[in-house]
Amino acid sequence: MEDVVDRHDMDHLFRAHRDAEAQRDYDAVIETFTDDCYLDTIGLGLRSEGRAAARAAYEGYFTAFPDLSPDDQGTAFGDDVMVAWGLLRGTSGGLWLGVEPSGGSFAVPFTNVAVFREGRMAGESIYFDLATLCAQAGLPLDAIRAAAQAKRVAGTSLAPSAGGVAGRVHA
Repeated sequence: MEDVVDRHDMDHLFRAHRDAEAQRDYDAVIETFTDDCYLDTIGLGLRSEGRAAARAAYEGYFTAFPDLSPDDQGTAFGDDVMVAWGLLRGTSGGLWLGVEPSGGSFAVPFTNVAVFREGRMAGESIYFDLATLCAQAGLPLDAIRAAAQAKRVAGTSLAPSAGGVAGRVHA
């Protein structure tokens, strides 16, 4: 495939990605990525590399926050990058990094940087204020940070279960 540099093509693929997220169609989400993709969650200091690890991360987030929903309010484009920003909403309804759910909700600003290569998304970097998310949702910030640190040290996936490692996570 040729490199995606056209704004329309990037926007179209990103919207397909967002639609797949909304449907919780993990196969379709992962199809929007290159084989060697990554998912950086900046607030946690975690990087999931490869399709299996990225899928595990998505499954972990949507298990922890079953109604997780980004409300994109703006976009900007570069040669091979699209930046979306808006409000990220969700409710703590499942284990997040091994921390019990609180049942609390949050709405925090976010920025998502998607890099494109070979007609797909090479990866995403997601920025949000972890402290504000935890405060709003009633989640223990120190426990979430400690759990993320343990994941970085162990190099394990963000999957909600303790089953096999789906991929590598890096600091």
